[in-house]
Amino acid sequence: MIGLFGGSFDPVHIGHLRIGEDIREYFSLEEIIFIPAYQSPLKPETRASAEDRLYMLKESIKYNPKFKVSDFELRRKEKSYTIYTAKYFVKKLGYFPAFIVGTDAFLTLHKWKEAEKIVKLLNFIVVGRNDFNIEILKKYLQTHFPNIELLIDKTSIDKNKTAVYFFGKRRIDVSSSEIRQRIKENKTITYLVLPEVEYYIIKKKLYRG
Repeated sequence: MIGLFGGSFDPVHIGHLRIGEDIREYFSLEEIIFIPAYQSPLKPETRASAEDRLYMLKESIKYNPKFKVSDFELRRKEKSYTIYTAKYFVKKLGYFPAFIVGTDAFLTLHKWKEAEKIVKLLNFIVVGRNDFNIEILKKYLQTHFPNIELLIDKTSIDKNKTAVYFFGKRRIDVSSSEIRQRIKENKTITYLVLPEVEYYIIKKKLYRG
């Protein structure tokens, strides 16, 4: 089973990497494929270029053989709709892969392009804090996707059908927006990103404006 981890990664930080590794271990996934979006339909425009974000991701995962990067969404050079990514990887892999997403993003799933088709192509690993009220997730699914099963405390994913798996993550209070703001304020980002990423951001003078 392959895990797909989409996002802007603007920039990628230690939280993305640690959560990816925690999920890979917990569900015994073969690999995690990071998929940087060209432009998320529901988020503001990215600050760093596609090329910069891709480079920082590759630098961040180069020491982990279980981590890969796909430039599928970047090559399309248009808004990154998950339905196209889902169809591409289902065809490539021959089964229903696991798509990693945070609770906030998942609770907007009904607004995604062709959402009813997406839930038939992907398993979802919904990442929330351990104190997240699971009833919120249950009510959301009952309202918008009543035929989708919610599985809690299950450590293996069935690649032959689709479901939603909840994963209670460790608390890592770091975000890409915080990193961008710190750079703008001339504050250090040491230990929030890998050294290679920090060096690249400084060298390219990213996020200064």
